[in-house]
Amino acid sequence: MEKNTEVLEKFEKFMAEGRPLVSTIRMTKNDAELDTDVLMLDFDGVVAYVPREEFDIRPVKNSLVKYVGKKIRVVVKEIREDGLVICSRKMLLEEQRAKLLERMATGETVIARIKTFTKFGAYVQVDGISFLLQNKHFSEDYTTISEVMQKGDEVEIKLLRVNQNGNLFAEAAQKYKSDTVVSLDMFERDQVVVGTIRNIKPFGVFVCIAPNLDALCPTPEDVEIDMGMKVQFRITKVANEEGKVRGKILRVLPEEQEEEIL
Repeated sequence: MEKNTEVLEKFEKFMAEGRPLVSTIRMTKNDAELDTDVLMLDFDGVVAYVPREEFDIRPVKNSLVKYVGKKIRVVVKEIREDGLVICSRKMLLEEQRAKLLERMATGETVIARIKTFTKFGAYVQVDGISFLLQNKHFSEDYTTISEVMQKGDEVEIKLLRVNQNGNLFAEAAQKYKSDTVVSLDMFERDQVVVGTIRNIKPFGVFVCIAPNLDALCPTPEDVEIDMGMKVQFRITKVANEEGKVRGKILRVLPEEQEEEIL
């Protein structure tokens, strides 16, 4: 009992100092008293909980099971009368986020790691803080992030804006530029090419078939489409003098399209 008292006093000091602590997540469970799912940590025989609401800045709705066995950095938020230590990763991230934004607001660039791709670009992280890097803020042409980078790759970014909901948007410190040799002169009627849907309007669909070259086509009636989809595109008209291409979508290509042809 005396040992636990000493340990708890130590944690009270950690809480007052805001000192970050690192531990391995031992298990996850639903705590009836707290009425929420928790991650359980063990500090020198003292049990600590990270409630779901204290795990991240953004609400986490998915299962916490995937985090079991991983290390987590937290700060002590509360020490209850029964000796249970309540920790928070959210508080630590909020502090890191404020410091990071203060640095980047001056124009400082940072190195971010790509975590996941979206149809608009990718989510990248810096010290656990997420930014949305849209394709249009990544490249000078229409190259998408997923076309030239992979999950885990690093990209240098700078702060673009913070919206009303607190979401962070970034742009590449140096925008990517494709070295492709494809030009309008290479296209002619009835060719079938690979394209990426860039925009969907009431009057038609814009499909990128080369850097800085969008072709316009009717909205297909028998195919469901969305922005960012790869498609097979048949050219029906090339107007060299206007720099315009017209065509039609033949089919949507599967996301994993780089399998070997045997």
